Formats: sequence, structure tokens, C-alpha cells
Amino acid sequence: MADMASRPQFTGSRVTRLEDARLLSGQGRYLDDVDFPGMLEVAFVRSNRAAAKIVSIDIEAAKQLPGVKAVWTNDNCPLEITNAGFKTTQYALAKNEVRYVGEPVVAIAAENRYVAEDAADLVRIRYEELEPVLDVRIAPLESTRQVHEGRSNMFFHRDRKTDGFDDAFNAAPHRLKDTFTFHRQTGAAMENRGFAALTDPFTGRLTCYCGHQSPHELRSELCEMLGMEENMVRVVVPEVGGAFGIKAAMYPEYLVVSWMALKLRRPVKWISDRQESFLSDVHARDGVHDVEVAFDDDGKIIALYDHMMADQGAYAAVPFPGSIGETVTAANVLTGPYKIPHQATVIDCSFSNKMPLGAYRGVWGPIASFIQEGVVDRVARHLGKDPAEVRRVNMIQEEDFPYKNPSRMLYDKGSYLQSMEDALRLIGYEDFRAKQAEYRKQGRYLGVGISVFVEPTASASSEAGSVGYEAATLRIEPTGTVTAALGLGPSGQGHETTMAQLIADQLGVDIKDVVVLHGDTDSAPFGGGTGGSRSGTIGGGAAITAGKEMREKLIKLAAHVLEAGEEDIELRDGKAFVAGVPARALTVKELAQIAYTHVAKLPEGMKPGLEIVTRYQPPFKVSFSNGTHIAVVEVHPDTGHIETLDYAVVNDCGNLINPTIVEGQIHGGVAQGIGEAFLEELKYDENGQLVTTSMQDYLLPASVEVPRMKIEHIETPSASEGGFKGMGEGSLIAAPAALAAAVSDALEPFGVMVNSMPVTPAQVIEWVSEGNPAVGAD
Repeated sequence: MADMASRPQFTGSRVTRLEDARLLSGQGRYLDDVDFPGMLEVAFVRSNRAAAKIVSIDIEAAKQLPGVKAVWTNDNCPLEITNAGFKTTQYALAKNEVRYVGEPVVAIAAENRYVAEDAADLVRIRYEELEPVLDVRIAPLESTRQVHEGRSNMFFHRDRKTDGFDDAFNAAPHRLKDTFTFHRQTGAAMENRGFAALTDPFTGRLTCYCGHQSPHELRSELCEMLGMEENMVRVVVPEVGGAFGIKAAMYPEYLVVSWMALKLRRPVKWISDRQESFLSDVHARDGVHDVEVAFDDDGKIIALYDHMMADQGAYAAVPFPGSIGETVTAANVLTGPYKIPHQATVIDCSFSNKMPLGAYRGVWGPIASFIQEGVVDRVARHLGKDPAEVRRVNMIQEEDFPYKNPSRMLYDKGSYLQSMEDALRLIGYEDFRAKQAEYRKQGRYLGVGISVFVEPTASASSEAGSVGYEAATLRIEPTGTVTAALGLGPSGQGHETTMAQLIADQLGVDIKDVVVLHGDTDSAPFGGGTGGSRSGTIGGGAAITAGKEMREKLIKLAAHVLEAGEEDIELRDGKAFVAGVPARALTVKELAQIAYTHVAKLPEGMKPGLEIVTRYQPPFKVSFSNGTHIAVVEVHPDTGHIETLDYAVVNDCGNLINPTIVEGQIHGGVAQGIGEAFLEELKYDENGQLVTTSMQDYLLPASVEVPRMKIEHIETPSASEGGFKGMGEGSLIAAPAALAAAVSDALEPFGVMVNSMPVTPAQVIEWVSEGNPAVGAD
């Protein structure tokens, strides 16, 4: 049997995204396009207190407003979101107490959103205010008020160190310490969150529409919390206008809208506005890290210590408390691509009176990268060495693979040093260093920052859930075209194209003859969804596996009908033919017609039809992709303005399915990295009020702030089917660290070493005028 997959036509090619014609011409169907006759719309009355007892709720005036169909409180919507792992329960509508600004208290269903909003203004809630808990260092103290009465604010603690850490740390010739601060962010997707639901009047079956990353995970959660069987709930995910992790969570609004649809027997929809998004989408990156590093005279790092403190907000989000992901996983790969023998971490995650933390693209990654790259740059500056040279001294080398890091994570083979050397060449590192001194004589402060990243991808557990496999259904229709359905939950990644590329190559058909479906629990097999950079590796593995199984059946059928050996049958150009005798051929359409309608021609024992359902589980727990980002920036000390002048990326995500789509992911990740490094911050005031609730306050990078990028690829295959590694998050993992390092390098004459993100103009001016003495030496 000829192996067509060994001569792929589409895999690895720059195939134009199949979904773009639909999306770019306005033909995409997003959640707000979901509309049914008689549909009600919902508005929520949210807490405007960070911490308070609810004294009373007066809804009578709202109920009397014409057009209002229902006004509900916890009394008639007693639903809960419970995270059993961390033993927290959030009521879908607050009961007795509110714990963050934006927490839903009352839900109003009306003939349209305008009426619902007007009714919301008529609700009167009396509160008895409590002292809000807002500081991650103060929250765990016994003297601090408990966010959940009777329970410590510190809900997770872990203390680990490698054997011999203390001796190695204390014996080192040099030690430095610094505090790294990460301010709050959110995913800020272009499409706001929303939810729609309706019931079948005859069966009572509930259909839910939601822009969610894991349709089956959402269905399971809804069923558990609503008390329904899974065959009575269907989840449909329309087009998703950006997710970035925030749309992997379970939210109170989803329960309330579902409950309303069930109880009112009317279609119900809620779409958040931008202010609601900032208040109620899960947040990310709220943490403080006290870091110490020990090293020798050559810059070889001996030991690394990190006390990680993360602010979870009021509740442990379901299914993924962000503070856990941003500390535990960060601790697991804190040493990144560097061979640091000793590591100690202390993790403290605490409750506060803020919006809960969930997942945001990269989760732990930007944190670990900022610290590990910041540590290397501090060592280099302390010793007067070039930052690239200190990286070479510490880098995991070719002969070290498979490499087990201090947290006992086993890295599969990567290209860490090669990616850095290639990126240095792309950016013209040596030439830049030669010019940098001249720039400074001219009063210009340019800097270069290096970020060598390693990304654990395609793990069994991620923000998308804990399904360690992915599923694919593959069907060749009687006309010879191909329909595939996967359990993934894409939100713009191009899965319709990449999965079609893999399947088309296995079946020897044109990619235009392959349609990939997703996002409907009634048609897609149970799968893990999208998150944790798993789709290409695990989903791609499922697509290939299904394609292989179908190819075997086609070849067996063709060999029987053509009276040839299976080893002589090739699949190409939509045909099965005898190798070397192209005239002896059957089209895939002809084979399909035999399989479905002329079943007497089937080989003995072959079942009619051409349908495959398969699941793929990778042979490893995690696959590590890697790469290097290098940024060149110019900092204007008088205004604090930072320009990104040049940017180079060398990426290694194993074998490439579609280089254009990979580069699109890189472009987007770097753009978000610029936002994280320089712009985006959710700010709470001293009363726990979120004061950044519009795009005027929460800044995102504009196109003019995103530089053209020089991108090259290295392909170090993984052991997965196809040799793929995940790459969806790597660029946001690496970019903020590279940009921050570039600012530190630019402001080296002022002694500045960046230790918090985002770096704001005001901060730059303060550092330049007052110095930044944060780095402590022994």
C-alpha cells in the first residue's frame, strides 16, 4: 500500500485559509446574530460594591415596567457555580453578600435589551459595606478580613525546593534579588461574551448558543449545575470573535439565561457590553514575585528562588482558577530554556474582592519568561557581560535532551540555542551593539531585548478541560466529498483549513472537497476543545488518524474492485489507481457509491458506508515547543514614550501544518505582547472599584504600534502523529519579556531594570529621574 501521507500536497504548504472568504465578506454568524421569534433579552443588575452584605433588594418597580417579563434574584434562581477542587461556591445571582464589583445580583428578561436596561435602573439594592480585601501581600494575614467568612484568604500554598538548594544558594559567589510585579489584564476579545438558550416545546430539550472554547466541557458543566442529563442539552458554538482563554470559563450569566429559557419557555439571549466585559470576564496576571538568584563569576546560574503571590479574586473560577495556572505551571517551567540545577518556589494564592482570575493566553508563560529572562539580564549587567553570552553559558544544549528540569518536567528535543543564534542574526545583533553607543552619544536610547522561550503544549489538562485526547468523525459522502467533525472549539485559529489540509493529504483529495465542522455537541464527537496550544498537536493527530483509517478502507475497497494488490493502490487527485497503470482507476466518488449503494461489490466482511469515528491521544503528557523573540525599542526619556523599531522571531513548533497560519498566530501574539508590556492594565481603586472599564482607559495596541516582523522557522518534530508541537501561545509568552528587556537595555545608562508590567510612560519618566534601585546585590 502506497503511503500518500509521505508525499503531502497540502500539509506544510501556505494554503489560504478556507474560512476567510466567509468571515471577511461578513457572512460569519456570531452569537448576536442568533435570533428566534419571541426571543427575550436579558440585562443584569451587578454589584457596585466590592464587599458588602445585601440588606434588601426592591424589584417591584422593575417588574411593573411594560415589556418586562421576569425579574429574578437568587430567590427564584438558586443556581451555583462550584469549584469542588478549591471548595468555593459562587451563586449565579448573589445571595446575602457580594464579593466583587460586577457580581450579578438581579437578572431582568424583557422584550428587548432597552427595556431590560431601563428596568435594571429601577432596581434598588441596599448594602451594608464591608472592608474590601485588595492587596495580595495583605490578604493572607490573620488580621485581614476573610473574603469567605470562616475561611483563610490563602486558599492554596505550596513550598518546594530541590535537594541541596540552600547549600548551593549560600555558597554561590554572587546573589541578586528583585521583585517582579504583574498587573491585572483580561483577554479583551473583539466579540464580547454572550449566551442564548431555548427549549424544544415538545421534548423539553435545551439548546444553548455560546462563544466557548470547549463545547463539550460547557455542556457537561451546564448539565451538572442545572441538574440535567447530557442528552437533553445541546451546545452550539457559532463563529467566535476571539477567545484567548477567557471564553473557556463557566460564568453565572450562562446559568441564569439557561434557567430562564427552561422556566419561561421562551428563547432568551444576553450579550454583554464592553463595560460588562471588563467587569465580568475573567481577569489574569495579578501577582507579585520576590525573586533571588545565585550565580558564579562566569554568569552560570546556580540556584533560583521565587516566592509567587497571586490574587485569585473572589472565587476559584471554573474550570480553571487563573492564579493556580499562573503560579503552579510557572513554577514547573521557571528555569525555561536554561540549565539551572537548583530551584525553590513558594506559592501563595489568595482570595480578594476583585473579579476572579481565569485563563488568558499563555497563562503562566509571560510570567515565567519575564522572570527567567529578567534574571539572566540582571546577572549579565551585574557581571558586565553581554546578555546573549550569559544566555549561551546557561542554555540547555543539544546533548542534554531529553532534559529534565528542576521541577522534573521532561523536555523533548528542541532548538533553544539554534533559535537564539538565528534570531540574533536576523536582528543584526552585533551590528546593533556597535551602533548603540553612537545612538547614546546622540541622546537616543535604543535597546535590544532577548527572550528565549520554552512552551509546554498539548497537555492533558488546560483551561479547555482535562480531556487528554481529541476526537474526529470523518465521512466520505456518496458524492465523494468529505465531511469531518472534531471536538475542537476554534476562535479564529484556522482549524477549518489546517484540519482539512491533513485530511486531504491522507485521502488524496483536493482540500476544497473537505468540509470541517466543529462547535456542535450534536454533530461533533466528544472532545477536549481548544486551549493550552493543543489543537494542532492533538486535534491534528485525530484528523490524521481518522484520515489513515479511511484511507485504509478506500485502498482495500479499490484493490478489491480493481483486482489489484492493496500494496499497489495509490490515492491521488481524487482517485484510487494501480501504481504505474493510471488508466486502472476509480474516483473517490465511484468508491463512495459502491460503499453506500452497490454494496454487493464490497469485499467480504467490509461494512457498507464510509464513516470513521476515532480518538487520538499523544504518546506523551506534554510536548515542548520553543523559539526566540528579539525586540529593538527606542525609549524617549523626556516623554516616556516607547517605540518598537524592529522585531525578529525564530519559532520551532515541530513540523508545520501551514506556515502562513503559524505566522498569523505569531503576529497576533506579538501584538498582544506589546499590549501586555506597555499598555494593558485593569486598575482597582482603594474601594475595590474597577476604574478601567472602557477602551479609553484600558489601552490596546493599534496597528501602527505593531512592527513588521522577521520570522524564520526551525522544525524539530515531536513524537506526536505528524510531528507537530503546539504554538498558539508561544508568542505572547515570549514577547512581553523581550520588550521589557529591550527597555531595560535602552535605559541601562540610567540604571533602570524593568521589574513590572506594563511599562508606562509615567513609570519611565520616574525611573529616569529617580533611578530604579530595585535590584539588590549581595
